Amino acid sequence: MRQLTMREAEVVRLFIAGQSINEIAAQLHRSKQTVSAQKMSAMRKFGIERDVDLFRYAHEMGLVGAPAPDPTQKN
Repeated sequence: MRQLTMREAEVVRLFIAGQSINEIAAQLHRSKQTVSAQKMSAMRKFGIERDVDLFRYAHEMGLVGAPAPDPTQKN
């Protein structure tokens, strides 16, 4: 398996966190086509063809965990 580029990893991280391609594109100031191509390139490197498999892979690899604590919430 080839290693992801920093941009591919960033797109995958945001996608598995629940952001849409449109949201990621706006946040990273890239076109939707670029973000989609980066996600697809990462998926090819993982040997994955479907989004659901990307989520499954991320979960199995421990890339999806508990949400970050909300700093506005008191204990």
